[in-house]
Amino acid sequence: MGSRRSNQRRPSRPGRNNRRHGRRYGLATHLTKPRPAITSGIWGRRAVTEALKHGDTVDRVFIERSEADSLMAIRDAAAQTAVAVTFVETTELDELSYGSMHQGVFASIQPGPPIDMNELVTGSTNNGPPVILACDQIQDVGNLGALLRSLEAIDGAGALVPTRRSAALTGGVARASAGASLRTKIMEVTNMTRALMELRNAGVWIYGLDADGDIDHDAADFSGPTCLVVGNEAQGIRDAVRKSCDAMLRIRMYGGIGSLNVSVAGAIVMYHAVKSREGSAPDVN
Repeated sequence: MGSRRSNQRRPSRPGRNNRRHGRRYGLATHLTKPRPAITSGIWGRRAVTEALKHGDTVDRVFIERSEADSLMAIRDAAAQTAVAVTFVETTELDELSYGSMHQGVFASIQPGPPIDMNELVTGSTNNGPPVILACDQIQDVGNLGALLRSLEAIDGAGALVPTRRSAALTGGVARASAGASLRTKIMEVTNMTRALMELRNAGVWIYGLDADGDIDHDAADFSGPTCLVVGNEAQGIRDAVRKSCDAMLRIRMYGGIGSLNVSVAGAIVMYHAVKSREGSAPDVN
């Protein structure tokens, strides 16, 4: 691993001397509620194509009859993974996808195994300490999907998403993430503040992202296990969640706009977290 390039060192926390990466910490699992990332199905050509790369998660593919020829690549991918294909009318796909733009294809998904906090803490990001994303009441499906796509692109350890007042982890998120949500460990939590305290007690450093943060994102220390907290599109990070953060980061603006879209800001800082560890950009292809 390359030398650390960040300038802002992490202050020590009293009573938190053992921060060794890779150890299981015996976290309190009763504070969180594990659920599979996708509960029923996904739609959209790119999302379904990504899902078929992991054939054990797909039960069946439904294809619009009139689009059968244009979806030959998906039909072939399903055949290669022994996933059954059913041809249906447009009205059935409309119903399966809740009236969303399905592009002629829907895939029913087998729920994955539950995720516990230990898996995130002891995971890795690009062969280094874990980078975890905490989404505090992100309500736009497109934003949540884009954040999960960026997290997967840096090989993030996983994400925390609240069970309430958040965009639901449906096929819409899968499509917005281009299928990346199927490849990402996602844990729904009933109390984000308590979940972040679990991470703190396990030696994970908690950074919140805010336009009025105290530290420039490119001066922060990402050398150890890190959790990035991003907040609601309108209100930002809630006060109680903010108090669980070790520091608040900002991204310097050079024009007249004072802040970035949450998914853009999250992507910038996640990418920098990995790049600053290596001294060069990670391969995200």
